Amino acid sequence: MDQQHTDKKVIYNWWRSVDRTVLIFTLILILIGGLISFAATPSVAEKFNLDHYFFVKKHLIFIPLCFFFIFFISCLSELGIKRFFLFIFLISIFFIFYSFFSEIEIKGSNRWVSFLGYSFQPSEFLKVSFIITSGWIFSIVNKPQDLNNKFISFLLYLFVSILILSQPDFSMFCIISAVYAAQLWISGLKWKWLSLIILFVISIIILCYLILENVKRRIDNFIDPTTGDNYQITKSLQAIIEGGFFGKGPGLGTIKDSLPDAHTDFIFAVVAEEFGWISCLFIIFIFIFLIFKIFQRIKEEKNIFTILVVSGLVLHFGMQIFVNIASTIGLIPTTGTTLPFISYGGSSMLSISFNIGTILSLTMRKYKDSFVQN
Repeated sequence: MDQQHTDKKVIYNWWRSVDRTVLIFTLILILIGGLISFAATPSVAEKFNLDHYFFVKKHLIFIPLCFFFIFFISCLSELGIKRFFLFIFLISIFFIFYSFFSEIEIKGSNRWVSFLGYSFQPSEFLKVSFIITSGWIFSIVNKPQDLNNKFISFLLYLFVSILILSQPDFSMFCIISAVYAAQLWISGLKWKWLSLIILFVISIIILCYLILENVKRRIDNFIDPTTGDNYQITKSLQAIIEGGFFGKGPGLGTIKDSLPDAHTDFIFAVVAEEFGWISCLFIIFIFIFLIFKIFQRIKEEKNIFTILVVSGLVLHFGMQIFVNIASTIGLIPTTGTTLPFISYGGSSMLSISFNIGTILSLTMRKYKDSFVQN
């Protein structure tokens, strides 16, 4: 009886303290992604001579895992968050080194690892754990004139950047760099130092353009479409235009049969063709509403660790959304970035679940009373 009462007390306090709006809208996004997988992935599976619902089944397996990790991480204390993601950070580094010796190479990148029969992308977990770890380092000494913690975090940033660019994953490097710069600014770093770091990042981007053939080709094709192959973006825009306001109907789109990465990087185009612009606008509205609600939750926050981590995570969340949609409609060069909870991909789904779970944990409302009356 006492155990039952304790369990009831824990669940009640969690439900009362958690940001229910963010939680519910996140769950809605996850379920929308599951529904879209039924329309977007069967034809892709057939192209690879797989079972018609191969990707659907795998996607549905990750949905309850997302629910579990959002709940589990949201229940952790601040100390629990720090310990958990320090472990994730270290294990991600191990598997990234392991990936360099892996035989899995996709489009010239060694981002994937096969372990115990499962394939995953360790860099997806590295970026979330890095944001939390760097926020932890910044919060240890919160004095603008003290550069020790910021120097340590910069060395960590360099290390993570080298790992990511070694795969290579240019878009992830850009997102992490933007988030890191934002955390530096929030932590109180003087503009002269921040400007130097921004110039350093820009120089790395230029160097990547000069050295990495894949990056150079994509940027050149974006600047001058006549210089190379723009098949993906052409097909993507065609799908969006043909979808119209209400779409052709679930499963009735044809562009996905010939559009590479239709179920991952270009899922937004599939949504536009089959479910229409109105569905795309609805998904964008949910994303914007979530970001607004999270920022609203921390505007009165005093804990510097919470401010740094939640700001970094929501910026990462927003940038990933922008990069995916913008590349799909031709506003920026094409990238390998997924649309959170909508694109197929277990690593991406779990990584974003870690993101949201942490935000829910650190933005919990605190109540003086914690006892549940029968």
